Amino acid sequence: MALFTDKAMLVIEGSQKILKKGQTFNGVKLISSDSNAVVLELDGQKKTFKLGSEISTSYKKADPGKELLVWKDINNMFRVHGSINKFSTHFLIDTGATSVAMSSVEARRMVLKYKKGTPMQSSTASGIAKGYALTLNEVKIGHIKIYNVHAVVLEGSFPSEVLLGESFLSRVHMVRDGDKMKLRKKF
Repeated sequence: MALFTDKAMLVIEGSQKILKKGQTFNGVKLISSDSNAVVLELDGQKKTFKLGSEISTSYKKADPGKELLVWKDINNMFRVHGSINKFSTHFLIDTGATSVAMSSVEARRMVLKYKKGTPMQSSTASGIAKGYALTLNEVKIGHIKIYNVHAVVLEGSFPSEVLLGESFLSRVHMVRDGDKMKLRKKF
């Protein structure tokens, strides 16, 4: 997520963590880093990754019944790192959004061919917005991966972050417990 000299911000098994040179978290050790790449030790092997890379190893397959915990941030919002069609992104969990929703700016960053979707209009907090409805191949947060997820891309730079709406959330079991949210894939 972010690289510095001998320090990196990583998402490991759904948890955002800042590691310094020599530190280990969940079996991932930071060997070195600079503004271009990070060297991590995984299962005794050193591997180099560039910013935005996703790491997949031979760890035990995730238990689909396993819960993903998401904590409120300083603004009392639930945000989580994940990916859309394998492109890294951050989500704002929005139970009031019908679909996964994003700006055309974010869609272009992810190389989504959203203009091949169905033209539509959407009612937003700031009025009616033009956009496109489409289906995303894959949306993933932590170990939870959902396929064929309905989404909306709105022209312009709104919303400023990707909204993780009901087209994804209705396919997971979600329980809010104070400052944390527990998510588990439905079978």
